[in-house]
Amino acid sequence: MNIHIIGGGAIGLFFAAEWSKEHSVTLQTKTHSQKVLLESNGICVREKNSEAVYFVDLADKAPEKTDLIAVAVKQYHLAFVLPEIPLAPSILFMQNGLSHLEKIKTLPYTNVYAASVEHGIVKKDNRTIQVNGRNQTKLASVKGGTKVMADKLQGQNFLFHWMEDAYYMLVDKLAANAVINPLTALLNVKNGTLAENSFYRSLLETLCFEFSLVFPYKTKKEITSSVLGICLKTAGNESSMLKDIKTGRQTEIDAIVGALLKEAEKKNVSIPAFQLLYELVKGKEAEYKEK
Repeated sequence: MNIHIIGGGAIGLFFAAEWSKEHSVTLQTKTHSQKVLLESNGICVREKNSEAVYFVDLADKAPEKTDLIAVAVKQYHLAFVLPEIPLAPSILFMQNGLSHLEKIKTLPYTNVYAASVEHGIVKKDNRTIQVNGRNQTKLASVKGGTKVMADKLQGQNFLFHWMEDAYYMLVDKLAANAVINPLTALLNVKNGTLAENSFYRSLLETLCFEFSLVFPYKTKKEITSSVLGICLKTAGNESSMLKDIKTGRQTEIDAIVGALLKEAEKKNVSIPAFQLLYELVKGKEAEYKEK
């Protein structure tokens, strides 16, 4: 397939490198400097004790013959990116949170997909990523798509798992993001510490209980087990929100916890612990914006 990826972050670089093994890939970066760097030096992927370099074509927009456009930008960049995306047979969105789901349903594409990425990828610089753990990418149709796309995107040691419902797929990912990301960002700890420290673990369980009030199709026990499992599996990782706070970048708190608070409001459910987390992270953002 001819695949065009929008976004030169950790996920965009990783998917470009992996898909380039079996597909024709073009990558669209936000800055010209990153484009020039990648054209000259390629994408560097570090995994375990090895390092590999992959070269892909760089483009300012999707080529005319594009089968799939994959949008790998942060949730808060979608508003700027969406008006500029040309039509293609299929489009795939790889954002955290839920707030984009209603928007992308209305897009004039025949096939619209959403993904939940479960790989542990860290961006070291504008061409280098560290793979801390391979898992899978869950894929679901938002409009018109079929399981055939998951089969086409599947690669050796690069797994795609087809899900029947995009909403529930994203809710499952939202649980981990809404609990782990803001807690680790505010406490300045790695993911595993939330499971190891009894006081932090108690707070994690409170948040999982509140999450179950908003989405009662899953019990507190099920959500807690899932979130703790991710904490332990990614114990040595720093969450993306912690990295954003450390580097003074905008976080995805609105797309993750903000979306959860809106869902709770619709259902007339009180989730005070999440409200507190939201305001604390927004306060952190305000601190470094004022500097």
